[in-house]
Amino acid sequence: MKRFSSLGIILVTLVLITGVSFLLFYDFGKTNSRLIDEILNYGHLPLFGVVALVILWILNKGSWPCTEKKQYITAAVITILLAILTECIQVFTPDRYLELGDILNDTIGAVTFLTFVYSLQSNLSVSLKARYMGASVLLMALPTIPIFIAAFDTWNIEREFPLIGSLETSIEMDRWSSKESAMSRTKLYATDGECSLKVNLYSVIYPGISMDYLHNDWRGYGSLSFDVFLEGPTPLEITVRINDRKHNDEFTDRYNKGFRLHPGDNHISIRLSDVKNAPRARMMDMGNITNICIFSYNLKEPRSMYFDNFRLKN
Repeated sequence: MKRFSSLGIILVTLVLITGVSFLLFYDFGKTNSRLIDEILNYGHLPLFGVVALVILWILNKGSWPCTEKKQYITAAVITILLAILTECIQVFTPDRYLELGDILNDTIGAVTFLTFVYSLQSNLSVSLKARYMGASVLLMALPTIPIFIAAFDTWNIEREFPLIGSLETSIEMDRWSSKESAMSRTKLYATDGECSLKVNLYSVIYPGISMDYLHNDWRGYGSLSFDVFLEGPTPLEITVRINDRKHNDEFTDRYNKGFRLHPGDNHISIRLSDVKNAPRARMMDMGNITNICIFSYNLKEPRSMYFDNFRLKN
């Protein structure tokens, strides 16, 4: 059994705190790739798995290996509390928020790494070692499912282009996000295939939806079009926002245009030349379009609409 000095334990502890703080709170920027985002989400597992092992090592006063089950349980509890704390702290940092999925991944990472290391002890029977190892591998493998789903959808995005969105599969829903509204797939008012995207806008300031994952290169096309069916007896004003990877979050650095929807069927067509020339101080990078956002302003009452057939045309 190898034992490190108190100074060594302190240094490792400081490195642990610094490393975790940097990885969790440094803004690496949005990737605009569903596959990469899922891989980064999965990264919480090995990160907190290593954190749990370092905490176990510190609890064991710098000695390795650790044979006391109580130390493993304590290390797991401390790591999980650390995961919860870091997520809570992120609520108070710009553009970050608490995600229960991250806490779950942190917990899985801690438990699986600790279980796997515990299974390596020589005093355990072969069958018990096999069960511990098998459970660890299974727990690490299950959270990779979203990565494979994202890879399949990324392939679909490229395969279907210039069709950008038609909501024919439930997987496609994860390309979208909503703000102060609710989304669902439905077979009502579909104009391409069998399904459309139902959006219920709440009576708030800026209710809307956003397509965060899409084919980025729009060069060589003339227009973006989509269909909207508006429920209710009165028209509704919506705004379509489009921005590229260089967008600086200023209103003058993106495409922003209002459209008036009438009850029933509507067809929206946007000239990409207008999108290209929309930023005040530069040209939109049409080879790196990253977002389509559709929203309303200051609704007095909830409204429902159905979107379908987002596509580029020559």
